[in-house]
Amino acid sequence: MSALPARHRRAICLKLYLSLVLAVVLCGCAAPRAELAQVRALAAGTDAVNAFSELSQRHVDSYQRARPYLSPAEDARERLLDAQRRAAHADVARLAQAVRLYLQALGRLADAGAYDVQPELAGAGAAIRAWPGSGIDDRHVSAYTLLLQQLSRLGGGARQQADLAQVLHDGDAPLQALLAALDSLLALYDKSGDNERDMVLGLLDVEIAYADTPQQRLLAVLAKNMQQSKTEEYRLFGLRHTLARRQLAALGREHAHLAAALTTTEARWTDR
Repeated sequence: MSALPARHRRAICLKLYLSLVLAVVLCGCAAPRAELAQVRALAAGTDAVNAFSELSQRHVDSYQRARPYLSPAEDARERLLDAQRRAAHADVARLAQAVRLYLQALGRLADAGAYDVQPELAGAGAAIRAWPGSGIDDRHVSAYTLLLQQLSRLGGGARQQADLAQVLHDGDAPLQALLAALDSLLALYDKSGDNERDMVLGLLDVEIAYADTPQQRLLAVLAKNMQQSKTEEYRLFGLRHTLARRQLAALGREHAHLAAALTTTEARWTDR
């Protein structure tokens, strides 16, 4: 190689260098990352947030459902609570939306092709040579190489894993705090649902007991059917509150697990 002109030696070295860079990047892109798949699964699992939003809306509508069953004193109290619920609902919805947007962003960051720069590197072609008499000198060859080197640093599994690890690490504490807030709200919704149940079914119990004349027989039958329907409705929504809280807890545990796992993996790569 020493017998070759300096210009040709530089060209060959540059070509070998770029080939190695491209190989490293492509290997990084092609290497399967179980953690990336786990993050994508976490990001796609928005059932808990969706369930919370539905149950939150049901809580806001409590007064409208219970109104026909309220006494004047109960109606005045529930009207005030209804105003408070509706005033707070916009901020409650924003809490859930923040969690949803964060998960969506994680999913995009963990996308299998998000850090694939293969098309750009492949499009750059082979190394170039200096042509002093034609306007391309060593300075331009060096700039060409450095620019592709910067491009190669944008891609690869290592870079993607590093960025994900940082986002998961920094996002874990605020996410856990928001999930705890949603859990507390669900506990409040469950208690409120129990109070609504007691008011509605209590009134039906009284009305059915006093509907004992022949003229009120049909009314009593309708009231009993409504009582059974309402009892089942409140039972099912109680179960939904419990399930949603468990889903939120599972979401928090999985996020914390991935944050720890990717941070540890990134630390091992950094130490190499």
